[in-house]
Amino acid sequence: MIMLDTTACIDFLRGLIDLKEIIDNLDDYLAITTISIYEVNIGLELTKLKISINRYNELSKKWYEFLNSIQIFSLGIKEAEKSAQIYSKLNSKGIKIDDNDILISGIMLSNNIFKILTNNVEHFNKIDGIQVIKY
Repeated sequence: MIMLDTTACIDFLRGLIDLKEIIDNLDDYLAITTISIYEVNIGLELTKLKISINRYNELSKKWYEFLNSIQIFSLGIKEAEKSAQIYSKLNSKGIKIDDNDILISGIMLSNNIFKILTNNVEHFNKIDGIQVIKY
């Protein structure tokens, strides 16, 4: 299984990448976290406020159709504990990355998912046990 990072979801919604083509080439199942859903929904809300309700409706329809076709992993207790361990390890090395990326990583590793599809290579390469697939 391969986790989709928020950047991949946003680029998919913007039409910058074709996830179907990527899925076919990877020959693996894709999943997403509730953290990425949160981040994408922030962008959707800003689209509604700053661009137009029509663009919001267009993107929201595409987004929710996509969410209905993919496995979603949530932040629970074991995921939160793993995320705290990742944070502590990075912090002890003086490494800072976005909390949301740490939470995504904690969800992944506590559910035995070790690959992430992202354009955000810099952050996820700093986390032991995660293989980054850059698109």
